[in-house]
Amino acid sequence: MKSLFFILTFTVFLQASSISLNNILQKLRYEHPMAKSIQEYQDAYNAENNANSSRKALQISAEEAYTSPDFAESGYEYKVGIQQSFMHPSVKKSLLKSARYESDAKILNLKHSFLLLKNNVRLLYHISCLDQKAIKQYKTSYEAFKTLYLKKEKAYRYGEISKKELLQLQIELDRLKNEYKHYRSEEKISRNNLQSTILLPIFQNKPLSCQDTYKVIERLTLNNTQDSLQVQSLNKKIQSVESDFNRFNTMFDSFTLSASYQEELNTNRFILGLSIPLSFTSSINKENRAAALYKKSAFTYEREGIQLQKSSKIALLKKRLQQEFQDIEALNSMLERYEGELMPLVERGYQLGEDSAIEYLLSKREIWKFKAQLIKHYKNYYQTLFRLYSVLEIKD
Repeated sequence: MKSLFFILTFTVFLQASSISLNNILQKLRYEHPMAKSIQEYQDAYNAENNANSSRKALQISAEEAYTSPDFAESGYEYKVGIQQSFMHPSVKKSLLKSARYESDAKILNLKHSFLLLKNNVRLLYHISCLDQKAIKQYKTSYEAFKTLYLKKEKAYRYGEISKKELLQLQIELDRLKNEYKHYRSEEKISRNNLQSTILLPIFQNKPLSCQDTYKVIERLTLNNTQDSLQVQSLNKKIQSVESDFNRFNTMFDSFTLSASYQEELNTNRFILGLSIPLSFTSSINKENRAAALYKKSAFTYEREGIQLQKSSKIALLKKRLQQEFQDIEALNSMLERYEGELMPLVERGYQLGEDSAIEYLLSKREIWKFKAQLIKHYKNYYQTLFRLYSVLEIKD
């Protein structure tokens, strides 16, 4: 009972001390610089939109002059006035819509970049987990072969095996040792790559959990009918230029009201004024409307290209994913037969002296070769999977 309690406690401790993919993604969501920048950009754009909707400042003017007319009384004259500019209501509405749509498009582009970052982190997590698995497998194989070598070294001292056989085993042991160091280096590089992408000090020498890696399956059920973030961004840009077109399609875009009090020599005046720009006297609005139409066409064609490219990429990646799955299944089947059926016969034959050391070593190398190929195909599978997720813009 105590042993069971100890095992359970130790297991819980290991899980608590390791880092899962969900831990990493939660950290990214709230603490990554890109996530923080998106929030700051949203606040900035909201403030800009609020500024655009605010009324322009009231203008106050004051003038003083000294007048000395011929054959009349000389003295000081004063003029005090206020002036307020107003934007045409429909123009202001279009301007606010255009600015809001444009800021929405920028935020959607940032969210798309962040989604690609998260899928890249998912991929690097799986790669690092595969490297952890590879180093454990290789360490087990290396230590098992080292134990065999020590036994054969002892057998050589008793004259039971030849110098040639011992030398063959020693060369193989050195090769395994060097390859083990290489895989340890690869595992460290993949971990550092993950850490440098996350940009957050969350590892602190903790191992990755690797209990939450995605299962390898032949066909995925991916029902993502929502427009991609890129397409949503282009839709916002189209709405923005449509608003711009409406803004430049008015007789005038603003008007100014003014009121002033003027005191001249022996005369007081109250003056009310209205000024309206006549847009039809200039070609500016005409050219701006043409620019808006050209931009709308450009964004529409760009959206069409993205949608067509997305469809072709999805079809290609699905086929590649299916092929990687089939390769993994075939390698697993061969490895299972090799380890479960052939290798026990080879080991028994070697122990009984029926097979040579070279035959034994070649069989061992074939197993290590299968395992290395299997790890490679798993990596290819996950690279294809998360590329597919990025094209489909699947968040979870």
